[in-house]
Amino acid sequence: MTTEQRAKICKRMLWIIPAMILCIIGDYCMGIEPKDSTAVSFMISSGWLTIADWRIALSNIGGLVGTAFYTIAALSFIEYLKYKLSQCSDKWDRRFLKVYTAGLIWGCMVFIYFHLACGTLIHNYNVIYEAAQGDTARAVAAWNRSYAVQAVPYWVSFVVLGIASTGGWIALVLRGMLPLKKIWVLAAPLLIAGIGFLLEWILPLPFNGLSSGFESFGWIVMFLGGIQAVKKG
Repeated sequence: MTTEQRAKICKRMLWIIPAMILCIIGDYCMGIEPKDSTAVSFMISSGWLTIADWRIALSNIGGLVGTAFYTIAALSFIEYLKYKLSQCSDKWDRRFLKVYTAGLIWGCMVFIYFHLACGTLIHNYNVIYEAAQGDTARAVAAWNRSYAVQAVPYWVSFVVLGIASTGGWIALVLRGMLPLKKIWVLAAPLLIAGIGFLLEWILPLPFNGLSSGFESFGWIVMFLGGIQAVKKG
């Protein structure tokens, strides 16, 4: 791979920054709730009722445009990973490269789907709650019916993306398939999301939901690591 090709890939991979900034905005539109929010059921929070329709709409738009930008960055990164695959002879290294590549491709679909799905679940509950005239039990029962038809794709999408992207990245770094220091394993999106949950637990914030945008931020950090790898070879 020539220096010119590497430079072109790195330039396109920087699209991850506006992509994930839009996704982070969308995450916080859905995730920020009052400090006194409580769990109503398995997934429903009382804070959902404070999330205005415009916040869900903004999240959906951010997810849509952000996914388009992410695709530009991801396909460029995949171009480099294909080059690494062609140079790799170890069976397990090749498998991990394929898993991580599949995770990046999966993200081209899942980022927009997940924003739409999460926003729809929150919005559905708010609409149902109004229609039930504040009867929480009725609203939860009706929402559960709405959630049931989304549960399988919702969780499969999240688990596959999490395992392929975070697990794949950690494997690539630890096994030396990417020319990066081992500390870069911490750039895995789910690990950065964990840092967000830790900060939310420690810091005395006047609201809930600080951790909402950390996983999306993790994708920026991970791709910056990827850019360093592309530059090094």
